[in-house]
Amino acid sequence: MTVNMKPRTMKPVILCLLAGIALSACGNTRMVRGYVFDKQLADAIQPGVDNRQSVESTLGTPTVKANFSDNKWYYVSTTVRVRPVFWPDPKAHRVMAVAFNDAGVVTDVQNFDMSAMHNVNPVGDKTPTLGRDLNFFQQIFGNVGRFSGAAPVGSGETRGPNG
Repeated sequence: MTVNMKPRTMKPVILCLLAGIALSACGNTRMVRGYVFDKQLADAIQPGVDNRQSVESTLGTPTVKANFSDNKWYYVSTTVRVRPVFWPDPKAHRVMAVAFNDAGVVTDVQNFDMSAMHNVNPVGDKTPTLGRDLNFFQQIFGNVGRFSGAAPVGSGETRGPNG
């Protein structure tokens, strides 16, 4: 059995399909970045009771450890709304900081949310470097003809690199 559609009836069908595809591209999606929090597990960490091993077995490995010591662990989770063509928009943010003493026992648990977030604008300056500023063609063709086939100075050889 074949369906024979006239070109006049195909036009609305094709337009509906194209409109459906176009509208589906505009949808919002939510994405969790970083640690996926389980409130019951996070609330189970007790200062003075838990240690590094129990925290890691309960929450898993931390997202970030402190830079200069192993005495603070951070579990970071951000839920963002992703829309086509736009930058991701954070909707929920949570950081749990777990501090340890020198014996490895939990001394403090802090929770931070969206109100503690700060935008950091990086500086757009350039770091000065030694040398010359080269354009595209100078970088590509700058070494043409600079090297001879002679052996390196002090090697005792007078032959070229290919013998």
